[in-house]
Amino acid sequence: MKTGIKVLIFIGAIIFVIVTLFVGSNIWLNYTWFSKLGFLNVFTKILWTKIGLWWGFFAIFVLFSGINVFLAFKRGNIQTIKIQQAGVPVEVNRKVGIIVASVLLFIISIIMARNGSSKWDLILKFLNRASFNLNDPIFGRDLSFFVFTLPVFTFLKSWSLAAVILNIIIIGLLYLISGQITVAGNKFTASDQSKRHIITLLFLLILIFAWNYWLKAYQILYSRRGIIFGAGFTDVRVSRPAYYVMIAVCLFTAVLTLIGRKRSSFKQPLIAYGLLIGLAIVVTGIIPGIVQQISVKPNELVRELPYIENNINFTRRGYNLDIIEREPFPVNDSLRAEDFSPEKGIAKNIRLWDHRPLKSTFSQIQEFRLYYDFYDVDVDRYQFGDEYRQVMLSAREINYNELPAEAQVWVNKRLVYTHGYGFVMTPVNEIGEEGLPVLIVKDIPPKVSVPLKLERPEIYYGEVTIPYVIVNTDQPELDYPSGDRNVYTEYQGTGGIPIKSGLRKLWLAIRLRSLEIIFTGYLKPTSKLMIYRSIQERVPKIAPFLKYDPNPYLVVYDGKLFWMLDAYTVTDRFPYSEPHRDRYNYIRNSLKIIVDAYTGDVSFYVIDPKDPLIKTYSNIFPGMFKDISEMPEGLLAHVRYPMYIFSVQAELYSTYHMTDPQVFFNKEDKWTTPKEIYEQSETNMIPYYTIIKFPDDDENEEFVLILPFTPVNKNNMLAWMAAMCDPENYGKIVEYKFPKEKLLYGPLQIESRIDQNSEISQLFTLWGQKGSSVIRGNLLVIPVKDSLIYVEPIYLRAEQSELPEMKRVIVGYQDRIGIGLTLDDALYRVFGTREVVATKVEKEEKVVSPGGPILDLRNLVKKANEYFNDAQTKLRQGDFAGYGDALRQLQDVLTQLEEQTEE
Repeated sequence: MKTGIKVLIFIGAIIFVIVTLFVGSNIWLNYTWFSKLGFLNVFTKILWTKIGLWWGFFAIFVLFSGINVFLAFKRGNIQTIKIQQAGVPVEVNRKVGIIVASVLLFIISIIMARNGSSKWDLILKFLNRASFNLNDPIFGRDLSFFVFTLPVFTFLKSWSLAAVILNIIIIGLLYLISGQITVAGNKFTASDQSKRHIITLLFLLILIFAWNYWLKAYQILYSRRGIIFGAGFTDVRVSRPAYYVMIAVCLFTAVLTLIGRKRSSFKQPLIAYGLLIGLAIVVTGIIPGIVQQISVKPNELVRELPYIENNINFTRRGYNLDIIEREPFPVNDSLRAEDFSPEKGIAKNIRLWDHRPLKSTFSQIQEFRLYYDFYDVDVDRYQFGDEYRQVMLSAREINYNELPAEAQVWVNKRLVYTHGYGFVMTPVNEIGEEGLPVLIVKDIPPKVSVPLKLERPEIYYGEVTIPYVIVNTDQPELDYPSGDRNVYTEYQGTGGIPIKSGLRKLWLAIRLRSLEIIFTGYLKPTSKLMIYRSIQERVPKIAPFLKYDPNPYLVVYDGKLFWMLDAYTVTDRFPYSEPHRDRYNYIRNSLKIIVDAYTGDVSFYVIDPKDPLIKTYSNIFPGMFKDISEMPEGLLAHVRYPMYIFSVQAELYSTYHMTDPQVFFNKEDKWTTPKEIYEQSETNMIPYYTIIKFPDDDENEEFVLILPFTPVNKNNMLAWMAAMCDPENYGKIVEYKFPKEKLLYGPLQIESRIDQNSEISQLFTLWGQKGSSVIRGNLLVIPVKDSLIYVEPIYLRAEQSELPEMKRVIVGYQDRIGIGLTLDDALYRVFGTREVVATKVEKEEKVVSPGGPILDLRNLVKKANEYFNDAQTKLRQGDFAGYGDALRQLQDVLTQLEEQTEE
């Protein structure tokens, strides 16, 4: 027996040491990592809060349950516990019974403590709450009560309820197996001590029920009973008083329960609980249901009108829709060809490249090695000298899954292939040879053809990474491939955790479950561990209490690469606000986060200091957040309004632009997101970034995020919404409403007109017959002055190729549809005019293509010959698609020649 106990103690000691090593290594690594990044206060605040709550809830439950178990054994005079073993009753003495009960109590206490410590964020927000300076319309309380206080009370109520119910079960079982309570047939008997003990717990239970009804009165602001989210007529006029009635019933039940305890009788508590349950069903269930069906539904508009108004107002506040400005957009259709001249600068920022086929194109022409990958393509804008240009760019990162199988070894994955290299950038509107993008940043090492400084193209932290790498080792790192050889490097930055000693190697080996760290001979005292290298893992590791945008984007600043990531503060406790499917009903884009792609340094910048949630987090973690004014100007120039929150706001605004409760009730003016054709399938239109000049400001260009709206079940367009991205006006959102008497084609109607165009449909058919796939890109609705144009790029992808090529651009304006090899060609097809201009240097006839280059007569004749010869060559080769392209190009040139000779 003693030998067995010793073995158990030895095994337990080993388990304890192993658990301690794993937990200790995890805490040490996190402590060191947070300290290296400068966020040690965040780590310690969360850690100590969790530890404090764990021990607090553990002590409360152990104390409460321990007292109950002690009283059961002491005053209940439990001497033996009877259990069944193989059908034979066996008596266990008091000492063993206490040990068994203590072990069970310990296990349950651990579970309850863990449940309590998991709510650390609720507790910290409650203790550091900021005011909303806005009261709810029913109770008149500041909304901070509902967002910060009520969730804590609700959790404490649930935890207390669970603790009391568990103790009732534990104590009841103890009395049952000890014989203090017996059940024989229909006869139930219990000792006076067991009755008084259990009734005492029932008394505590009823007090918690009373507290629950007090909380329920406030929770009517989250009711889903009526036609809107939030308290309606029945909730306010019937349910709320009913909950107060039930509080009184609970207190009456508590009195009867105490009487039963005094008399050592279950009779009074049972009567009281029966009365409570019956009244709860009738008062809080049946009566409100009857009122809703008989009184409210037949008169719904009259009854619910003020509560609909509450829902409208608070939903608009919850999603920041109340800041949206409304402006008329007259649509005078006054555009002319000269509006697209190079001096106007409109055509140069109309985005032709769609990020989806462009990603495939980048992958085919710029990856160079299998292990490089372009994960995403982003839209941004840069100032190149005096020119403000919209561009698309993508980072070239390492995809370790694409390494050859024989290269998938620890040394390669952790020491050699440590970082991606460079990026690709293209203007949004330029088309090169064979329909490929014009790359202004390309190749390895990077070749830059614009005024853009780039000194650190290495990407150690990005979107596509593995858990960790080790730098500054005796094994050189691959920097980039160069022809048939590789160029190697050594990390020169400040990022990473120094490994230093053998003890740290041990800790890291345990934490990362990698014995190679201990036994490899490549590590040296200056070696550094880089961990949590994925942006989507690194930033939430620091601040797990925020919601993050799914799309970080690359920014080039001061010769280095940075990632910019948006973060949101959210809650689902905002009264009356309509819940979103992502489980919140309040959201703010409060933070911009910068991650250095070379060092991994992270900075949090507050861009919405008025948000009460970010104020609360600033109170919890002082010094963690910087003001947006502290962001370097070169990075601030690249902030943009996030597509995620804009999509959420647009979705809600399609209904909540209706501020009149009666119009809202009837859904007379409900909008929706338009449909468009992508590839060959109908899909929802997504918001898009572009540079435009607003109708009331023809001088300044603004980088904006745009989305049009159409009526529900109709395809004509009735409004468009734009969110400003540039720092001066960041976050400003404007809705431009079209005149009701004016018919504006929606995106899907333009798509139909494209399909009905005989020239375009024949072209699509011809391409399809040769086995190629036609990809119809994003259809963009572009505001120009007081008018709208529609632009859609057309790509062609060969059957055996992953290389899409842009073959045509389609432009729509009013009833006209034009198609061309370039945007300039398509604009000319639509507007159909050219000018004869004389330069100051020489009096020579020239032709101006809208937004395009100036061509003289000799060049036109030369172009015509080139296109004719090209057409003949394509015809001999049997390339009918190429033959058709060359003939159309020839036709364009001949038309220009004809117009010029007439003039």
